[in-house]
Amino acid sequence: MENNLLIEKLNNWALELRENTADFAVSDEPLALYNAKIHNKWFTKENIIKSINAIADMISEKGAVRMWLEKYSLPTKNPKKIMLILAGNIPAVGFHDVLCTLISGHIAVVKMSSADKHLIPWIFEKSFEFFPEWSEKIIYIDDICKDFDAVIATGSDQSALVFESYFSSKPHLIRNNRSSLAILHNDDNDDDLANLGLDIFMYFGLGCRNVSLVFVPENFDKNRLYNVLLPWKNLDEHNAFANNYAYYKSYFSLSNEILLDGSFYLLRKINTLNAPVAILNFWEYRDISEVVDFINSNKNKIQCVVSSKHEIEKTVKMGKTQFPKIYDYADDIDTMEFLLSI
Repeated sequence: MENNLLIEKLNNWALELRENTADFAVSDEPLALYNAKIHNKWFTKENIIKSINAIADMISEKGAVRMWLEKYSLPTKNPKKIMLILAGNIPAVGFHDVLCTLISGHIAVVKMSSADKHLIPWIFEKSFEFFPEWSEKIIYIDDICKDFDAVIATGSDQSALVFESYFSSKPHLIRNNRSSLAILHNDDNDDDLANLGLDIFMYFGLGCRNVSLVFVPENFDKNRLYNVLLPWKNLDEHNAFANNYAYYKSYFSLSNEILLDGSFYLLRKINTLNAPVAILNFWEYRDISEVVDFINSNKNKIQCVVSSKHEIEKTVKMGKTQFPKIYDYADDIDTMEFLLSI
C-alpha cells in the first residue's frame, strides 16, 4: 500500500477511535470498553480513554508515521504467522506489536493477557472499515499454539526465561520486566516537575514506561516534589491504590524504615528500579556521573530515562513517557526490523 494512502487510513481510524472514546466518556458504550473496565480493577474509564486516545494520537501524527514507514520496505513478500503474547498491565499495551505485525504484511496470531481481553479486539475491529484485509489477518487464541513461524512475547522476568527456552527453535523477540527513572535538577522548573506526575502516576504507575525511581541532587528540596505531585491525590479515591498505600505505610513503619509521606504515596530512599503501586523510590546524587553509572549497570532493566536536560543519550522529556511516537520501540528493539527479517 502506498504510504500516503496508508497514512490517510490510519488518520481515519484514529478519528473513529476518538469518536468512540468521547461516547464512552459520557456513557457505558461501547460495550467492549465498559467490559474492560469491569474486568480489571486497574482499568478505570479515565485510563481506558487516555490509552485509546494516546493510540489515536500516535497513528495520526502524519510526520512521525511517514518517517517511520520510510525506514522499511513494506510489506513483506513472504507473509508468516507471528504469535503475539501480549501483556496486560495497562490498557491495550500490546497495540504496537499487533499494528507492526499487520503493517509488515504478516498474520497476527494474538494471545491476549487475561487482564486485558476486550480492548485489542475492539480497537482493531474499528480498523476494518479502513483496512478490510486485516479482518482475515488477525487470529485470536486462548492458549499458546504450535502453528506459528515466529513469536513476540512480553511477560515477567520469570516468564521471559520460560519463553526463551520454549521458543528457542523459532525466531523470537522476548521482553521482560522494565521500569523507568527520572533525573531531577535543582533548576528544573515547577511546570516540568508537575509534568513528571504523568510519568509517575498515569495508569497507577503500572507500565514499564512509568517512572518508579527518581534521582535528585543531594540538596534538592523534596517539598517541591510533594507540592507538584499533590494534584494526583485523587488516586486515593481508587480502592486498590489506597489499599496499597495503607498497606505499605503500615509495613514500613513496622520495619522501622523511614519513608517520606506524600499523603497518597510514599517516597522511599532506595536506589532500585522496582517499586510497588503507591511507592516512589528516590536516590540522591552528588554528580551526574553516578546516575550514568547506575543506568549503564541496569540498562537491560530500564525502559525510559526522563530528564529536562540532555546530559544522557535518549532522554525523554517530563510528561512524555506515556505518549510514545509510532517509531518508539519497547526495549529499544526495532520490532518492524525483526518482523521483516523473518
